[in-house]
Amino acid sequence: MSGRYLSLFVVLACLLTACSTGTTPVVLTPAPSSSARAFTFASSGDAAALDPWNVVDDNSLQVTQQIFETLVTYDTQSFDIKPALATSWSVSADKKQWTFKLRDGVKFHDGTDFNSDAVVFNFERARLTKFKYRNAQPIADDYNYYQSMWGGFDDDSLITKVEAFDRLTVRFITKQPYGPFLATLAMTTFGIVSPASIKADPNGWMLPSSQSAAGTGPFMYTPGSWRKDDQILLVRNPNYWQFDDKGVRLPYLERVLLRSIPDTGDRLAALRSGQIHAMRDFAPGDLPILKAEPRITLLDRAPNNIGYVRFNTHSRPLDNPDVRKAIAMAIDDQAFAQNVFGGFAAPATQFLPPGMLGYDDGTRAFQPYDPTGAARILDLAGIKDLQLELWYMPIARPYFPEPRKAAESIQASLKKIGITVLLNTTDFTAYRDQFKRNQYQMWLYGWTGDNGDPDNFLCVFFCNMTQNGSWDDVTAQRAVRFIKDAQTETDPLRRADFYRQASREIQRGVPAAPIVHADVPVAVLKTVSGYVPHPKGCEVFTYVQLGR
Repeated sequence: MSGRYLSLFVVLACLLTACSTGTTPVVLTPAPSSSARAFTFASSGDAAALDPWNVVDDNSLQVTQQIFETLVTYDTQSFDIKPALATSWSVSADKKQWTFKLRDGVKFHDGTDFNSDAVVFNFERARLTKFKYRNAQPIADDYNYYQSMWGGFDDDSLITKVEAFDRLTVRFITKQPYGPFLATLAMTTFGIVSPASIKADPNGWMLPSSQSAAGTGPFMYTPGSWRKDDQILLVRNPNYWQFDDKGVRLPYLERVLLRSIPDTGDRLAALRSGQIHAMRDFAPGDLPILKAEPRITLLDRAPNNIGYVRFNTHSRPLDNPDVRKAIAMAIDDQAFAQNVFGGFAAPATQFLPPGMLGYDDGTRAFQPYDPTGAARILDLAGIKDLQLELWYMPIARPYFPEPRKAAESIQASLKKIGITVLLNTTDFTAYRDQFKRNQYQMWLYGWTGDNGDPDNFLCVFFCNMTQNGSWDDVTAQRAVRFIKDAQTETDPLRRADFYRQASREIQRGVPAAPIVHADVPVAVLKTVSGYVPHPKGCEVFTYVQLGR
């Protein structure tokens, strides 16, 4: 079923399946009539914006990567680098100049040419804060990924120049060698947008009122197809440059409907009734139900995430690293993984996922679970009758599919050592903005890695010392120095050693406490084929097909 209009059969099916699990059936807003045979994918929230450069969350990037493409990309099931809008590349002997040959004959959805000038335009728009066509007011995450991955803006940027040699040749110049250059360049957030789209409306092309959000990707945005907090309808790009191995032009799908269904039970009911074709971000308790459902297939995704609790290190008494250590010691990660995730998660001993470059196999626990020892530390610090606020996100995320339940578990753990925890939440966009600006004492957050490199974890979390908790003491400075040294190193063994040293400093300073690595499969109807989950957390639907 396509999931456009609720026939009596679908409503009855939804009621029957919902009643069997105790879930209230969801009634979705009818999609536009043009969405016949649309592949319908449901996530926990809407896109924050259509501009890939201004978003960092999976729900947004799930949408933008259908529309915009990067110069290089990842293999369908790993982080191995493959050509995309660039067909080949070379690097200078000093590893500070990267030259790319671009794919000829590619056009943006608005009919304009993809070329080296378009690449320069996109990177200069992010790099230069005074760029003529940079949005005047912050949008969503405000170029957060460029800032965190490329070191900052203007003179702080690792990239010092992007230049067009000819129509199909572009060169990047960096201040120093950068180990994860290609891995970072392939990140979904650096998708190339049509300069004509941006110039037409620099402050609004990425919003629901957009009249043109043109990329080169397999699917196209059309004006009026985004109903905020409900759905975005994308249509097939008839001139897409990719073909399958039989010479058939891709993508296979005619339309993709991305729906926002915040409630996990509603998403599950919609999948079981056939109103949607695929979903992610479900409660761990739903996994046995999904595995037993004959019409549904669970597709495994390689684990590549971390869920953690972060501390504001300038908020008393959390400015004391011993207090932060005591809190970390009071959280039983093993019990958390079992009670909150039903066993569908692994306790985290550090901020890198197992198997990643720099992961320290010798670390058995970030802090040993020891509530008695934690209470003793608080007593020595003179902490009595402590009350703290813990904020949690209002929607399911891959690393915390039931954030309220996760927050309550931590609340119960800290009560055992005499800490009263008050729980709070707010709108997800406001949530991210407020913790970024250090407005919370403690908060839950997490991360799904984007490029398979440890820099995308550790530097994203800790390199910015003025935001996200403002961890900036001497220990923080040592940790960031190791992370920065790893960035400029190209030898994998030396990079791994730098990251292990950084992890030890993080373990010593406790700016946050890692808790779990979650299992995050995708559930699809058996009529869906060609869907391959990627460890970065979201996928392009180029090869997806719908059966009957």
